[in-house]
This record gives sequence, C-alpha cells and structure tokens, in this order.
Amino acid sequence: MKRGVAIFSRRNLHAKMVIADDTILVGSANVSRNSRETLDEAAILTKDFVAVRRAREFFNRICTEPVRPEYLKECKAAYKPPRDTGRRISRSGKSKRATHAKLWLVSLIDYHSFPEAESKRYEESEQKAAELVEDTTHSKATSFHWPHKPKMADELEKGDWIIQCIEHKDKSITVYPPAQLLWIDHYIRDKKTGKERYIFHLEIPKRGQTMKWQVFRKLLKARLGIAMNTPRTRPIRDTKQADDLLSLWTPSGRVARR
Repeated sequence: MKRGVAIFSRRNLHAKMVIADDTILVGSANVSRNSRETLDEAAILTKDFVAVRRAREFFNRICTEPVRPEYLKECKAAYKPPRDTGRRISRSGKSKRATHAKLWLVSLIDYHSFPEAESKRYEESEQKAAELVEDTTHSKATSFHWPHKPKMADELEKGDWIIQCIEHKDKSITVYPPAQLLWIDHYIRDKKTGKERYIFHLEIPKRGQTMKWQVFRKLLKARLGIAMNTPRTRPIRDTKQADDLLSLWTPSGRVARR
C-alpha cells in the first residue's frame, strides 16, 4: 500500500488468480507453506486471449471494496499468528510438522484361533463392519486385532490405507492389497486387569491379489529406498512414497504390471 498498490477486500473470495500482461495463472493453491509442502495443488498457465480477457473482466468486477489505511490498521491489530499445534519431528536439525500418514504398513501374525469368551463380541463387531461396506459387489470387510492399544490407533482415521503383511505358521509372509479403514472397535477383554482388545475393520477388494514378501521387499528398496528384512508396522508419511506403494496395485486390487 505504501508503494501505491491498490488493495481490495472481498468477504467470500476463494479464487486464486494472477494476471500479468497477456498471461494468467489460475489455480487452487494459497500462498502458504501448507500448499507448498503438504497439499496436492493444481493450476493452469495460459496466454489464451479469451481466457485473459474474461479473467480481467472478473477481476475488475470483484474489486469493489478497497482496503484503506484505517481498515488496514484494524486488521493488523486483530491479526493473531497461527498457532502450530502439530507434533514436530527433528530432521537435519530443523523442526517440521509431522504430516498425517494416509498409508500404513502393518505387520501381523496369522492366528487361526480366537478366545472363545470373546467370539460373540468379535462377531458383532464384524457384522457392524460388514454393514459399512457400500459396494458389496467389489469389496468386502476384513479385520485384524491387537491385544492392547497400539500407537497407530490414535492417528488412524476412517479412509486411511493399510497394507497388511501377514506371517503364517510356515514363516512365509503374504502382503495383501491396500485396504481402507472402516472403523476401529475396542472393548475390555479382561475385567480384572482392564486390558482391552482393539479391532481394526477394513474394506478390501474382493478380487484383490496378494504379493510375496520377497517381491514386496525388493520394491520397497527400489522405489522408496527402504531396506526392511522383515515387516514392521510403520506409517508412510511422505505422500509420494505412499502413492508409489499404492500404485503397486490397481484400483480393483490386482497387482499392477511393472
């Protein structure tokens, strides 16, 4: 404003547009760290004459509420810097907000038996999960359980992706196609100790294909640079890495051709 730039305000403005000479840039991104580092954004850059003209018309039409010095003073007085309440992790000496992981690798052991005293409660939980599956033609409900509350229970959200790595009795390990979290159930399994059981209900493709651990391990190393001799439960926080792993299967759960 001190340099003579005309500034306008508009209550419901959500558009992001830059007009420079004969070029326009229109996109979804805010001028923010969140847009730069976390969110998936898209934009179009064009010199199309009609598009530029219509953009200018739109721009001029909404510039009706000029920001004046007195109003700017009120804005500055009312402004409060955003509070960063996200958990921080240290990386190369710098603090950075830990992003939510949309994908988890979960290491499991194949148990063929389940405590008889809990079977009815577990069946009720499975029935509720089955009712949450909307596309029953292509998907089904599945689940795994934990004898206590795992750390991931606090972070997982409905719709998050999970790749299950299950070790069988013969020590072979099978990697299952990506499944999405339907909900997390839990109940007291031992009244004396107060110990709980956590059940993670997933929606998984009916015709999904599994993968041998040896194959998956090589892909982990090649695509993500992650060396893992045996499966470990861990979040994949990097969005690109998560996308790379999810793309190992098609949307229908079939192993993608490489």
